[in-house]
Amino acid sequence: MAGFLIKTFGCQFNELYSATIADALRRGGHQPSDSLGEASLVIINTCAVREKAEEKAFSFLGEAAKLVGARRIVFMGCTATLDKERAVRIAGRGLNVVEGTAGMEQVLSLVGNVVPLGEVDCTAPRSLFPTADIELIRGCESYCTYCIVPRSRGPEVVVDAGEVLHRAERAIGSGFSELLFLGQNINRYRSSFGGLIETMSAVDELDGNFWFWFLSSHPANFTPEEVRRVMELRHIEHRLHLPLQSGSDRILERMNRRYTIADYARLAEPIRENVGWTLTTDIIVGFPGETDDDFVHTVDAVRRFQFDGAFLAKYSDRPGTPASRMQDKVPPALIDERHSALLSIVQDLSEQSNQVLAGRCVDVLVLAVHAGGHAFGRSIDGRNVWFSCSEPAPGVGTFVSVTIDHGSREGLHGTRLC
Repeated sequence: MAGFLIKTFGCQFNELYSATIADALRRGGHQPSDSLGEASLVIINTCAVREKAEEKAFSFLGEAAKLVGARRIVFMGCTATLDKERAVRIAGRGLNVVEGTAGMEQVLSLVGNVVPLGEVDCTAPRSLFPTADIELIRGCESYCTYCIVPRSRGPEVVVDAGEVLHRAERAIGSGFSELLFLGQNINRYRSSFGGLIETMSAVDELDGNFWFWFLSSHPANFTPEEVRRVMELRHIEHRLHLPLQSGSDRILERMNRRYTIADYARLAEPIRENVGWTLTTDIIVGFPGETDDDFVHTVDAVRRFQFDGAFLAKYSDRPGTPASRMQDKVPPALIDERHSALLSIVQDLSEQSNQVLAGRCVDVLVLAVHAGGHAFGRSIDGRNVWFSCSEPAPGVGTFVSVTIDHGSREGLHGTRLC
């Protein structure tokens, strides 16, 4: 049977879609290939949030077109929405293009027109085990001035809560230990059960031994009371990812984020008051008009909120966004300098946060087991955990208790309790 190769760029949504396609192809008798030279079908799942990811996708498309031919390539995702013409120029006529606004059923239908698929199951791709990614809301209508997602993913489309619960229940029944609920702005989720909190509360009532969490939250659509309600759920992982983006109210306004640092502080307060929870964030360095004072405010905010982890991005123009038309761009060299300085602070905070847990016992979900009595997992508050374990080795997807020997910037290191 034909071999297939899937190249994925970008977010957790793309990982979910690629894994679902791969499962359907395997059920159709197709085998994954390790290289373009062995593949007769190539699927390129693209991301347009950063220019670098776009260029990598186009470069890979050019390589694939030479070896496989346009008619055996599916080019999908955000970049397929924004620059279909360039993709066709690179690959040639006959390229199969699926725009990023398409849902899973549409994607699978087009792939099925290229090669026969097996039975389609959108519940939980086995290749992501032990985590079941479940889509709640696709698309975005928040219109941050730097973000291209509203154009590339389109308006919001929700999955009904009944279907969400069905997928969650099936995943738990199939042995998945962790559920990850996804949405570009998941706090805007609304369905027959109510909003996000009501739906998560219904998930929490399902039978089974499992953890769950969700991405990504938007501070403008979250309240402190909702944060506290989430923290009371029995199966919720003890972590909140809450993108800050900037510590300057002036820059937040230019970004159209619709909250202030004071608003963010009220959301963060319940998390910071509970030592068993972690708070992580996203920050953009060098947004147009960011002054030295604005950057100082961001540094102050990072120290104030004591983030356990932060994902830093250097600002880059995305075509068609309001920010790309702003004239007061920060010089690239200064962006690099600020990024380096902030990264050092963030890494130090992560190391301090992890070192505090030395000598403690933490609950860990096992994600990988290696030869020689070594394993890797994630703690209930979202930290990476490397640990040693005696025979019998724990199974992937099981929960174990680990005594922490020490912490590092990357995570925790310890030994499984017998």
